[in-house]
Amino acid sequence: MIDWNQVVTAEDKARQHKNAVLDAIASRRWQAECSGIAVDGMAFKTDRESQALITGAAVSAMLDSNYSVQWKTPGGFVLISGQQVIAVASAIRAHVQACFDREAELVAAVEAGTYSDEMLNTGWPE
Repeated sequence: MIDWNQVVTAEDKARQHKNAVLDAIASRRWQAECSGIAVDGMAFKTDRESQALITGAAVSAMLDSNYSVQWKTPGGFVLISGQQVIAVASAIRAHVQACFDREAELVAAVEAGTYSDEMLNTGWPE
């Protein structure tokens, strides 16, 4: 006897494959987002915690024109001025948005049926 609750249709398989591809795209975006960037020759982390910290520092820099901060980079502490903090925050924000923009392009390609596996590792910001 066939247990119809256990039968996997072609539609089910296609949906599962699509969900796996979308998960892979999101994971690749996360990897690119958190890969870090360089601003004025200094390396900065871009993980979510670092994004929040630099955003808070940028707010302080906007409120106090004399603001500066010792910032811990992967290479050690550096003193950065308020203007530099704002520039770093802007660069990190642009990097993160570029990652989400690339994810959106790939998701659109999946929806349009034009996605190929080779696309997963191309087009991401560095």
